[in-house]
Amino acid sequence: MSRSAANPHQHDEVQNVALHAERFAALLESFPEKMDRLERFDPEVLALLSDHGVWRSVHGSGGAEASLTTQCRWIEALAAKCTSTAVLVQSQLTVGHTILLSGSPIAGRLLEEMREGTIWGWGLTEAQAGSDILSMQTSAHLEGDGYLIRGSKRFISNAGIASKYLIFARTKRERSSKSISAFVVPSNANGLSIDRYEHKMGLRASPTGDVLLEDVRVPGIHMIGELGEGVGLALSTLRWSRPLIGAVSVGVARGAFEHLMRAVGSGERNLSDLARHQAKGHHIAELAIQVLAAKNLLYGVTTRADSTGELPSMWEAASTKAFCSEVAMKVASEALEIAGRASVSIDAPLQRCYRDAKILQIFEGTNQIQKNAIMKELGAVNFAQH
Repeated sequence: MSRSAANPHQHDEVQNVALHAERFAALLESFPEKMDRLERFDPEVLALLSDHGVWRSVHGSGGAEASLTTQCRWIEALAAKCTSTAVLVQSQLTVGHTILLSGSPIAGRLLEEMREGTIWGWGLTEAQAGSDILSMQTSAHLEGDGYLIRGSKRFISNAGIASKYLIFARTKRERSSKSISAFVVPSNANGLSIDRYEHKMGLRASPTGDVLLEDVRVPGIHMIGELGEGVGLALSTLRWSRPLIGAVSVGVARGAFEHLMRAVGSGERNLSDLARHQAKGHHIAELAIQVLAAKNLLYGVTTRADSTGELPSMWEAASTKAFCSEVAMKVASEALEIAGRASVSIDAPLQRCYRDAKILQIFEGTNQIQKNAIMKELGAVNFAQH
């Protein structure tokens, strides 16, 4: 599946987006620690996202979808300040891309709703069907001119604050790549409820929960894509969303590094002290190298995708997610150690970065799963083309 190739002025546009994103992200400075402590996403942040045109920027407007690089620039900037806000936007973009790929008759209307600020959740994962999509138990049975959906979804981001969910459900009993379809389900549909919320070590302000569907009826037009296209749509979407998680990870790594530099002091006297204590200085320099490497990997992948109009290959998408999240964990962990006692207090930004970084190694497919995806495509690896 392909997208439209980049326009010749894309570099300037991306630079303008990056400036807009950094300015907006600065407005979030006072929210992350409070939201993390309360385990609650502040409605004021949702209002800021709409009031400052973030949704239109990340989804694109005027009939042209935003580039992958543009979306990653936004997510990186947000994650450097507030990981939970970045994941809110990333989840929205994941749904948006599935809908865009589907070519559904209602795709245009749904994407316009996203640009207006309608929040969505992506309902793929189940208790017994995480990385193995074909183990899915949620079912959708044809009944008249619609479908009756029954089952439950686990670890759904934006649970409870989403107005709509994209729910994947089994439409055929056999275990095959054509047995699953995707449906739009409004959050106020009869039979839909949030069964429970997760209390997580990281991303605590990102509402995550179980979505229960008890004979939820949706009209046939709410099917996204054709019957049995759910697996293909999900896998293609992962080629888009894994770099988005890479962007979250780069943002967390960058944010941890910036917090560390504030902790050790970036003035001339402090930096000259580092020169006299080279072990510590070299340690921090190594973290800077790691952030730069992750950022260059991420935007190398996104720039190639945008220039060709093609989705990133699965091995590149998986490599980006795995490497960038590992860097986020390394930088956050070592920054915490270098900064010392003050960094581990309950409201210290570095300890939040550390907890958020750990989650990034696990969700959207663990990094072991990413390596499985890379392993399957080793024959396609050709570094001469990069």
